[in-house]
Amino acid sequence: MLGAALACALAAGGCGANGQDGPERQAFTGSQVAREFQQVTGRALTEAAGQDPAWDQLGYGLDPEPALLRRYGIFNVYVVEAGNDEALASLLSDKATREPLEPDANGLLWELDSQSGTWIAYKRYGENVVLAWFSEAKTRRTDGRFARLDRILSGLG
Repeated sequence: MLGAALACALAAGGCGANGQDGPERQAFTGSQVAREFQQVTGRALTEAAGQDPAWDQLGYGLDPEPALLRRYGIFNVYVVEAGNDEALASLLSDKATREPLEPDANGLLWELDSQSGTWIAYKRYGENVVLAWFSEAKTRRTDGRFARLDRILSGLG
């Protein structure tokens, strides 16, 4: 299936050269991810309005506290329906060209936001969780805000 092949190619370390899946990745639910954020940060993530049936989109909502923005920046966490390789591949593809995003040396996938001219970093966790972090920068770079989110999501499980 093309979607499975794309998802495999897009997930850094997700599949071996022999076409077999690498180490098994755990699938998570939106409530597990929200609960992990609540435990670590003291504030739960909420689901965005107008959900897509293929995934839960989690974030701090429309009017986050300025302290949260300073600490974590602007981001969304997508929890894709387990086994939905096409939805996962669509998240990890350029929205304009639909081509798979290429990982950088650190395994991050980058997409240029055509509206703001700034970069969005994507990182996959487990089988089905994708962080989309808006760098607010004209160059591909992360900072402490991304590092804090990465530590939280790396602790899932």
